[in-house]
Amino acid sequence: MVVGAGPVGLVAALAAHSHGLRTTILEAEDSNRLRPGSRATYLYRETLDQLDAFSPGLGARLAREGVTWPRIRSTYHGRTVYERTFPRAPHGAFGASISQRLQERTMLEHVEKAGIPIRWSSRVGSVSSTENGVTVHLVDGSTIDADYVVAADGAHSAVRTSLGIGMEGPRSDASFVIVDVDEVADDPLPLVREFHYRHPAVEGRNVLVLPFQGGWRLDLQARRDDDVEALQSADGTAAWVAAILGERYRDRIAWVSRYRFHRAVAARFTDPHNRVFLAGEAAHLFAPFGGGRGLNSGVRDAQAAIEAFAAAARDGGDAAAREQVGATGETRRRAGHFNADAAGGALAQMEANTVFDRAAQWGAAFAARWWSRPGMWLDSRVTSGSAERFSPSTRF
Repeated sequence: MVVGAGPVGLVAALAAHSHGLRTTILEAEDSNRLRPGSRATYLYRETLDQLDAFSPGLGARLAREGVTWPRIRSTYHGRTVYERTFPRAPHGAFGASISQRLQERTMLEHVEKAGIPIRWSSRVGSVSSTENGVTVHLVDGSTIDADYVVAADGAHSAVRTSLGIGMEGPRSDASFVIVDVDEVADDPLPLVREFHYRHPAVEGRNVLVLPFQGGWRLDLQARRDDDVEALQSADGTAAWVAAILGERYRDRIAWVSRYRFHRAVAARFTDPHNRVFLAGEAAHLFAPFGGGRGLNSGVRDAQAAIEAFAAAARDGGDAAAREQVGATGETRRRAGHFNADAAGGALAQMEANTVFDRAAQWGAAFAARWWSRPGMWLDSRVTSGSAERFSPSTRF
C-alpha cells in the first residue's frame, strides 16, 4: 500500500510494480486535483535513471519535457563572480527542470498504463501495525489491511503522526517568497540558472532564479525586518519580479507563496515492526537551496523502501527477514541528516550572520575578478550546500 499520489508515492508504486508486488495508491484529493505552483522542479540525472529502471521510458520522457540549463551564473552586488557554460548535450544529460505538476501528470500516465489502482478521495487518518501486518484507517471510518505501507503523504504526514514519530531539526526564522512566472513564449529569456547575492535591484536581498519548462521560479530571501506580506502582495511581487526579470514579466506572475527554511528529519523511518516506511517529505524536510535534495532524496527513499520490502517478502516476511527493512530505514535516515546538513550550509551562506562569513563572501567576490575558484565557491555553497552533492554511502 502506498499513501500519497505525489511524485514520491507514484514512484513507490511504480517501483513496487517493477518488483512484482501488488500495490494500491491511496490519495486524499480527488482525481481532478489542481496542484498550484512549480514546487519541486529539478530531477538529477541519477534520479532520471532510477525512474527509467522502475518504468522504462519515464525518465527519458521527463528529460524531454523538461529543460536543461546550458549556463549558470552567480553575482555579488550586481557583478558576475562566477559563470559557466556547459557543452551541448542530449536531453537530461545533466538532469531536467520540470514543474511538479508536469512530473505528476507524466508519472500518473505510467501508473495507469501499468494497471496500478489509485483510490482517490481516500484520506488516511492513521495506521496501526503488528507483527502480522498493517491496518490503514481512513477518515471515513473504513479500514484496509496491507502487508507493507510506504508513507508518502507529505510534510503533515498522518501516517508518521499516528506512529508517534517526531521530526528532529531546526526551522529558520528567515522567510522566502516564491514566485512562478510564465515565460514570454515568442521571445523567451536565455535559460540561465542564477543566484544573486545582495541583488541591488531588490535592495540587497538574495535571489535564486530558476528556469523550468514554460517559466521561471524566483525565490526571494526576505530580511528579518521585512514586511513579508508586502513582498508577497500583488503589487510588491510585481515590483520585484519586474526588477529582476524585466518589465515585461510584471504581469506574468502565475503563483506566489512563501516558506521558512526547514531542516528536519524523522527520528526513525520505520515503525517498530518494520512494516511501514516513511518516504519523501513524510520523512524529511529540506528547503530548495543546497542542491535540490528533497524530491531526489524522496525518490531514493521510495526505491530503498520497495527493495527492502521485496527482499523481506522473498525471505518469508518474518521478523528476522524484516530486519533489513529497519536497516534500510536507518541508512535513509543518515542520508536525510547528510542532506539536512548540506541545506543548513546553504542557509548559513545566505544569511552570513557573522563578520567572518560576510568577510569571506566579500573576499571571495573580490578574488573572483582574477580567479575562478573563489567564484565557484560562492556559487556552490548555495546551490550545492557542501563540497559533496551526494552522501558517499547513500547517493542522496
